[in-house]
Amino acid sequence: MAPSTNKVSIRLPNNTLEVLKKKADEKDLTLSSQIIRVLNENVLFDLHLRSMPYVIVSQLLFEEIIKTMTDSQIEKVAKLGPVIIKKLCQISGWEYAIDSVIENYFMMLSKYCGMFKLKHSVHHAKYRLVFETKIGKKWERFLSTYVRSILDSMKTHIDHESIDDGIIIFEFVKREL
Repeated sequence: MAPSTNKVSIRLPNNTLEVLKKKADEKDLTLSSQIIRVLNENVLFDLHLRSMPYVIVSQLLFEEIIKTMTDSQIEKVAKLGPVIIKKLCQISGWEYAIDSVIENYFMMLSKYCGMFKLKHSVHHAKYRLVFETKIGKKWERFLSTYVRSILDSMKTHIDHESIDDGIIIFEFVKREL
């Protein structure tokens, strides 16, 4: 069943309208569908990311910060993952559980932050997370350790973990408590 809708009339600046029309044409969408997509993305962004304490940093600056870190510093900070995620769960009101963390944290970061792209699947309680990043080897190591620390804290059993040329893969199952 399609969600119920209401008809509204809005005024848009000409330059905004032209950008929306161009994007709608590029994606073969109606103007109305494009406006709804943009509004949905921004509402989700506000609900999820802006409810959490973040500092927006350019990717170039972020890359330079990571490059200056030693391996032991990377390891130490990355292992703070579970503590950080638990705090974000409390602040944002979502459960500290694997499905919730994937949807509310990793997918949101993947979509809006540009540090990685995430694809995930679940098949008969077997999870597969595939992170793709182009920020560099140290960032790969950080991200891998960060995610592994979170998964370990959730009592998952990691069956497979690999890092290869910017692709980080975790395959795991949830352990029953």
